[in-house]
Amino acid sequence: MGMKALSTAEVHQASVEALGLDPSALDLSSVEAVSCCLRRAAGFLCPCSARTLIHAVVEPLRSLVDDLDELQRTVEDTLEALVGHGDLLELTDTSQEESSGCKALLYLAPPAFVRRQSGAVVILGILPDDVSLLPDEVVECVEYINHIRVLPPNAGTKFADQLGELGWIELSSSAWLKAPKAEAAAEYLGRMNRLLDAAPVGGDVPGLVLLDPGRSVRYYRGRWVESTTHTGRFVGRRAQAYGADLWCYVKVKDGNPIRFVDLPLKSNTWRGCDEAWRIQAAIDYEQGTPQIFRVRPGPNGTEVVDFFSPLPMWVRRKWNVVGVPILSSGCLFSYRLRENEIDEEVRFLKEYAWLTEIS
Repeated sequence: MGMKALSTAEVHQASVEALGLDPSALDLSSVEAVSCCLRRAAGFLCPCSARTLIHAVVEPLRSLVDDLDELQRTVEDTLEALVGHGDLLELTDTSQEESSGCKALLYLAPPAFVRRQSGAVVILGILPDDVSLLPDEVVECVEYINHIRVLPPNAGTKFADQLGELGWIELSSSAWLKAPKAEAAAEYLGRMNRLLDAAPVGGDVPGLVLLDPGRSVRYYRGRWVESTTHTGRFVGRRAQAYGADLWCYVKVKDGNPIRFVDLPLKSNTWRGCDEAWRIQAAIDYEQGTPQIFRVRPGPNGTEVVDFFSPLPMWVRRKWNVVGVPILSSGCLFSYRLRENEIDEEVRFLKEYAWLTEIS
């Protein structure tokens, strides 16, 4: 019997089915499918660099998508979301020689779950070699929403105790969030500025790019600029010999770096980007151009909240507990929440993340 040549659409359908997703609703370029591909690749490759994992997912799909650049961005953004969510851990490889720089590697987070007040259960973690500890009856109930896996309230209430019996770690919401204390933006920024002022005078900082506070908070990607004639204190990223660019807080004069502090701080358990984004939120707030969010009506007694700037892991994790990330348009990302939860979450954004609501 001769071999049948499959069309691109048929390959998409077969591959999405193999990932346990609905091919009538999703294709291989969807965030849900990319998330599954990343988790599957991580099960075989971790510990590894983010670049290695991204390459392992993008290359097999190269001939199956029309816009490779868009796929690359989706994979990069989704990987960042998986780390922030808690499926993967980003840790510094201290075994590297000091001269080669600090190399951040991705590790598998152990299987864990978080119960939501609604009864739903958020599923976290990845096992090596893409093994699943979940019984088939539980797997059939899992819902895939963007990069998140969740058991809906009925299934969560039914199976949560069983997850514990299977050896999954139950995390409390507070342990999972790891949120900082509430404080004024000026207080936090003052503390970071004192650390920067105490840093030694630095030399050359290769590949330095800056988040420009003078650019619109409505377009995050457009805020990144090369260090040219800038003067002041900036969130930045600097190149290193191996691994992803490092996040830093840097003092610059006429485009030349004077002092810098690498992020995250050694005393902090956050990722570098989490601390950097919080610094930027404080800078924007103190300059009178705070980062923004928008609330608009959603379907069936819900509200949709649109965000225009990235948020630290502890904010995203909280919102993954109380809301559902949805496809967005005209903003960076969006969440859908029940109407009776919106007031509390809006207060949280204003008090902890220093965001301002726009109409």
